[in-house]
Amino acid sequence: MASDIASVVSETRLEYLHSNVKIVLTTDVSKLSYAGKTVEDLKKGSVVNVWQWVADVLVSMGCAEYVAKPMGSTQLMQLEWREKNNPADIQPLDKHFYIEWMREAEKGDRDTARRLADIITMRMMKIVGLAAKRLDGEIAKKLTPEEEALYRQVYNIVERWMKTMTPKESG
Repeated sequence: MASDIASVVSETRLEYLHSNVKIVLTTDVSKLSYAGKTVEDLKKGSVVNVWQWVADVLVSMGCAEYVAKPMGSTQLMQLEWREKNNPADIQPLDKHFYIEWMREAEKGDRDTARRLADIITMRMMKIVGLAAKRLDGEIAKKLTPEEEALYRQVYNIVERWMKTMTPKESG
């Protein structure tokens, strides 16, 4: 896995776009070809498992709908509340949380964008604090890949700084 944050974000986004998602066709599709795969004679109402990017194209063309609906704004509001009201604890998130919500925010939903920015800020402050305390172990299970990269970088910086600032014992 990449260590710098930009590489982690890029890898996670690529992984997300190639994750499987179920769609239901809203029209007949005579032939569907992508990445060396070909499926023919798909009927309206068929449920198909495809990569996220393929689903995005089919949905944008009006040929399909997602079977599973994305998290609603109520769930984002609940997460924001839990993060605010539990300052010492970081809530566990799904691996692709940020990618999914950034996609929603990029559609122009200002409330979603604001809530997401608040959550990012609260979690970043918690992550930096935990890394500065050099707590390791269970924390990683609650972090997204992007957050874990931030945690590791801050942790390493603090570790190097502490080694530099710690008096050397004379022997």
